[in-house]
This record gives sequence, C-alpha cells and structure tokens, in this order.
Amino acid sequence: MAIIEKAPLTELNGRTVPVERRKEVRIAKEGSDSELCTQAVTYKIAVDKAEIERAFTLVWDNYVEAGLQQDTHKGIRFTKYHLLPSTRIFIANFHEELEMGTPQNFRESTNVVGTVSIVFDSPMGLPMEEFCGEQINKIRAEGGRVAEVTSFALNPQYTKYKVFLHLFKLLFQFAELKGVTDLCCSVAERHCRFYQKICLFEPLGELVPYSAAYIHKVQGHRLNIAAANKKAEQFYSGREFDADLHRFFFTESFNRKKGEGHSLSPELLHYFLAERTDFIHSLDDKDLLLLRNEYRELGQEFPF
Repeated sequence: MAIIEKAPLTELNGRTVPVERRKEVRIAKEGSDSELCTQAVTYKIAVDKAEIERAFTLVWDNYVEAGLQQDTHKGIRFTKYHLLPSTRIFIANFHEELEMGTPQNFRESTNVVGTVSIVFDSPMGLPMEEFCGEQINKIRAEGGRVAEVTSFALNPQYTKYKVFLHLFKLLFQFAELKGVTDLCCSVAERHCRFYQKICLFEPLGELVPYSAAYIHKVQGHRLNIAAANKKAEQFYSGREFDADLHRFFFTESFNRKKGEGHSLSPELLHYFLAERTDFIHSLDDKDLLLLRNEYRELGQEFPF
C-alpha cells in the first residue's frame, strides 16, 4: 500500500508548491510467496500463563530498548489496567512449520513475536488520563465510548511478517465489535509519525512528560473508528495501489480463533501479582477496591 505524505515546500516554475512523497508499506497479495510468509504468524487473544507472560516479557524488552522503561531486571512489564477483567491482550505467534509449508505439522505456539493490549473504559479510567484527562473526558461528554491501546511491542527479527499491521487490524475490528467509538493511546515522540501515517491516529494534545514513559515525553493520539474508516475510503477510492489501508483495516475480515477472551483467573492474578512479581504492593486501597468491585460484578473473585 502507499501512504501519501506532504513533504516540505519546493520551487517549481517560479512557484512554491508542496512536494508529495510516497511511502510504501507492502501487504502481501493473495497467493504470493509473501502471503505464505505472513501466514506463518497466527493471531489470538492471550488466555494462558505462558502466552501472557511472554507478551509481558516482550513489552519489557521493547520498552527497555526504547528507553521507555528503566532496566530494573524484572524482565516483565504490565500495569494495573491489565488486571481489569475487561482488558484483552492480543498476541502474534510465529509457527516455523507454517513457514516451511508443512501445515500438517501445525502445533500451538508460544513464540510470541508481537503483542498489543486494549484497556476498556471503567471506573479506574484510562492510563493516559494522567496527562490528557480533559481531552478524554471531552470524548466521553460527546457520547464516545473510549478504549486505550497500550503495551504495543514487536520482536524486530520478524519485521517482514508485517505483524504490526495485522495486530492493529485485529485491534480495530475487536474494538468495533465491542462498541468502542474511539481508540486512544500515548505515543513516544519517535513513533508519532508511524501512528499518524500508518495506523490512522490523530494527535490529541502536545508532547508532555508521562510517568509510564520513564524519561521520555509522549503525545496523546485518538482514532475515531468511523471517521478513520471514511477517511481511508475517500483516500484510496479510485487509486491504484497493491493494497489499501481501507480494505485491509476495515472491510477484510480477520482470520483468527473465535472468541472474546476472558478475565484473568484468581490463580493467574496471584501468579503475576505475588509470585512472578511483587506488583501487589504497588496497588493502593482505591485500586484494590475498584478491582474487587469489577470482578464481583461479573461473579468472579479478585484474590487480594
């Protein structure tokens, strides 16, 4: 697919005009070798301990590498919002047997090469309200149903599989399925261009410090799903591209395991909060009360 970007102004025949540059992002054509390559990665909602832990480990590795996380050698990163029963963790699993063309040898894999989480609005609010609560409240006041994209991480060795595109496609479609109108996220300065040009987000506020980004500044971003759908459709309509973002993100169904996932079990909560880490000690009384209430409303138990 091609994204048209506005470059700096230049002189042409004595006039100052904007220069269009075309940034290529390829999506495999059906039946191509490249498509077979991308089919080596499957996508799902993480539900068991191994999947979730590998996702949290990949987030840690990415954030430390990017300078968004101080390296305290814990090797795993999640937030209190991951404990909410409504939060879902999407993962991409690589399968060597699919890349080798031997699907008859297919087996479940926990080789997690990409992950992203979605945090739905709740009494706990959203993580990024720490620095742009006013903007989030405005979306709510306008009738929007907001969710936040968080903990996006990729294994750089698997770039050719376009994992980031497929994760966001899954994210957009799942959010719409759950009635979300607006996806928001905090984005480090170096990644703003990617979120705006490729993932269709728009800036929400200025670059500001954020505790979850360590020493870096972030900028809030918003994607109104209906507006992004319409904008992409208008841009790609009548144009000749190998593929287009509108069709890919909004009209082509996603081939994944069916189901909407489920909340963390008491055993998993205990493992991640008190065995694998000591995260339980970072939760204050208000957090604990909110989490207990959220699980109680579903007839489930929060074991702390």
